[in-house]
Amino acid sequence: MLEEIKSLPPLPISVVRIQELCMSNDINIDELSRVIENDPMLSANILKSVNSPLYGMSKEISSIPQAIMLFGISMIRGFAAASAIQKVVVIDLSPYGATIDELTKVSSLQMALAREWYRNVDKSMLPLLQSSAFLMELGKLVGSLKIIASGNLEAFFGEISQRKPLEEVEQNYLGVCSYEIAATMFEHWNFDEALINALREISNQDTQNPYAQVLRVVTKTLNLQNTFSEEGISSALGLIQKFGLNRAAFEEAVASLQR
Repeated sequence: MLEEIKSLPPLPISVVRIQELCMSNDINIDELSRVIENDPMLSANILKSVNSPLYGMSKEISSIPQAIMLFGISMIRGFAAASAIQKVVVIDLSPYGATIDELTKVSSLQMALAREWYRNVDKSMLPLLQSSAFLMELGKLVGSLKIIASGNLEAFFGEISQRKPLEEVEQNYLGVCSYEIAATMFEHWNFDEALINALREISNQDTQNPYAQVLRVVTKTLNLQNTFSEEGISSALGLIQKFGLNRAAFEEAVASLQR
């Protein structure tokens, strides 16, 4: 897997600059807006993302400054990175029996759950949590290509269809889970270390990383196999108890997204 990731092309200069600006301690919103607006395709993709029915905007968001004001820097950063990655990686999610639209919908729901949960727990964690939640499933793009190239598409898909846990199937066929692949991808593209560490620790059942703990709960609640299923929520609640996280705020967040 490492060689496949090393061979990934660089991200567009505009996206690299967006990451640099968002990592700065003194973010210049005007400059961030200009960088995005100077890349028409990226700008269009971000506006398409923020106008998704998932976010329930009462009227269309028509400008990047407006999008940044309403959604915040971390979410715009996630939208920009995801949009760029989908352009530099060949997309074929057939091993998972999914489309890129379905993966994007899951990612958006995961980010929404992280936001609704932790805005009532610790707002200081939200910037990194939201970016990580929206980007963490993108390792499946590279993992899918590896599975196809190995000739194991039908076998992999067969196990997914039998509802075997995604991480377990990925480990069996790739030797690594897709969250670790995502971490290595973002390390290759020089994203900030905190985001990389959070993604890399998601698959660690005993992780002490507070961001990874939250993200692991989110992945159990929402993934390509289930969306707010009884089994998924039960598994998430078990992790919340194990990690000592805020259960009441989580249940409130789940209820708000299910309405």
